[in-house]
Amino acid sequence: MDTSKLSPRRLTRLTGAVMAGALMLIALVACDAGGGGGEDESPSIVEPTTGPPTDPTRSSEPTEPEESDMPSETPHLDPSTGSDKPGSKSEMTITGTIESGVESGCLILDYQGTVYGIFGEYDKSVVYSGAEVTLHGHPDPSMMSFCQQGTPFMVEQAEPAG
Repeated sequence: MDTSKLSPRRLTRLTGAVMAGALMLIALVACDAGGGGGEDESPSIVEPTTGPPTDPTRSSEPTEPEESDMPSETPHLDPSTGSDKPGSKSEMTITGTIESGVESGCLILDYQGTVYGIFGEYDKSVVYSGAEVTLHGHPDPSMMSFCQQGTPFMVEQAEPAG
């Protein structure tokens, strides 16, 4: 059929008819794939599957990983605490100048290239922005803080640097 002589309206009708026929053919094929039985049979429903295909020879029961499959415990070393346990409470003394953090009300201290966020119960007349101090306490890397700067350092004792 030479479609160059068809009007746009006729071409649209023809395209619609072809599409309707294609959809009917797809529906017929889909019905036939469901078993194609007689009128007395109920239609079969095919459930969609997700995920990778399963191996019919394997059990569908979840299995525990074998001991040889489990990773060995990896040691953790936090150089700021001198300990091999995360969040270790090993005592530490740091000295330096207290600075204001990026968040309002937060204080930090840079000690040997590590920035510490200053937390805990301390004398605010000793620990303030610009003060030279010596702090005794412990780092707590697992601590959550709104300051979002440095490794949290829990001060147990503070004194002016001297």
